[in-house]
Amino acid sequence: MGDRLAEAVEVMGRIRRDGEWEAAQTHASLLPYLLEESWELVDAVADGDRDEMVSELGDLLLQVLFHAAIGEGRAEGSFDIDDVAGALLDKLRRRAPYWFTAEGAAGLDATEQDRLWQEAKAAERADRPPRGVVDGIPWDMPALALGQKVLARARAAGVPGDLVPSRMRVVQVDAAGLFHEHTAGEHTAGEHDDGPDARAVSGSEPGSGSAVGSESGSDPGFGSAEVAYRQVVRSFARDLREAEARLDVPVADAAAEDWRAAWPARPA
Repeated sequence: MGDRLAEAVEVMGRIRRDGEWEAAQTHASLLPYLLEESWELVDAVADGDRDEMVSELGDLLLQVLFHAAIGEGRAEGSFDIDDVAGALLDKLRRRAPYWFTAEGAAGLDATEQDRLWQEAKAAERADRPPRGVVDGIPWDMPALALGQKVLARARAAGVPGDLVPSRMRVVQVDAAGLFHEHTAGEHTAGEHDDGPDARAVSGSEPGSGSAVGSESGSDPGFGSAEVAYRQVVRSFARDLREAEARLDVPVADAAAEDWRAAWPARPA
């Protein structure tokens, strides 16, 4: 295993040096390939195809090695694949030091492991300004994944489910790929759940019956399910940030009533 990995690192370094196209690439220019390869791995996992999974993991490894090779040539702040591996090992030693002992995780269940990980993660941030509920979320991720992440953060912060609008809960897309409001009378999974969960998502409050986007829009992105739901998520995140700023107690101590009192009122 070590020999094959070392050979891959060596070959990628040579490709970076001698390949005309490869030598011209930057961290930023490679991002579309990284995203594409990640989604191809998702498909391979969904299909349960062993050979495809191995192949797609190899493509992702290529991306890691490519970025490390680019990093090695940086004029400032250079890094190589050893630095990348070292960063991983250092993080594991801080957050899960038991894996570096003979006993390993003996006696630790998943809940305890997660608690230790989160405590160590919080300790790393102790000298930094407090992080907001939705701070640190990568906003360029696909809209559904973004919505799921924001809802998970809201749930973890104790935001009550009645503050999560139906448009965040149910996605409705027509045959033309247009994103529509959730209409009155339609039951949707999660609509009456107590917590903001990501199993459901939609366009607006029940009863409006109007479409978020339409084919008549002049903007080519107007009506796109991806674009429209992203706007919904960002709008909810803005409300969440505003409410957080209004809280009279730290987020960790905020109860449902604190969130309700701080939540911004919006025109119907």
